[in-house]
Amino acid sequence: MVVFLGLFAAPAAFGQAKNSPIAFANLEAIKTSFVATPFTTAPEYSRPSPSSDNSKWLKVEFHFGTTLALTTKYLDAVEFKVWIEGLDLLAPDAPVKGKGVAVALTGSVTYVNVPADKDIYGVFYVHPSTLGRYSSERGYTDFDRKFNVHLEAYVGGVLMDAIDKTKDPQGANWYQALKVVPNLVYRQDQCPFMLSEPDRYPAIKLSAPAP
Repeated sequence: MVVFLGLFAAPAAFGQAKNSPIAFANLEAIKTSFVATPFTTAPEYSRPSPSSDNSKWLKVEFHFGTTLALTTKYLDAVEFKVWIEGLDLLAPDAPVKGKGVAVALTGSVTYVNVPADKDIYGVFYVHPSTLGRYSSERGYTDFDRKFNVHLEAYVGGVLMDAIDKTKDPQGANWYQALKVVPNLVYRQDQCPFMLSEPDRYPAIKLSAPAP
């Protein structure tokens, strides 16, 4: 199956900027799955805790590429911001008691020295306990079969493209109405998957060392 990048056939709702050097793939740009930690653990630690029915992480992988607007072999840096839909059943400010509050788990990653290519991938991860905490009564599987994901790409601080996992009936800006829960979405280098498929994704921009 051929996947065309947004530069050539971008729906207006995706918000791709004119002359953007990057674009999300139009078809299945965002894929979610549940993955086990890549490290082997002792049997007594390999089982979920009694309060959880899940020991797997949520993996959010996204597909993008450079466009004809990029005239060099590498793009210096591109930042991706993510909003992952969830539900806080423990929220004390829920409009309807027991129904919870719709939330967005947020995070970001900046890739550097991104090569000119039509098939580039990025990734985020969410811890098993976070999935249990912010899912409905049906459990963590909501994050794959029900909850939506929104992604935005920035170059030089300017929004270049945006895409959702599924088209939301409430409109393109559905994620803006959610209560933000930050710092619960991990980059690859912030979790056990740091050594998993290290060559599949571009290099991550590291924080500046302390003076």
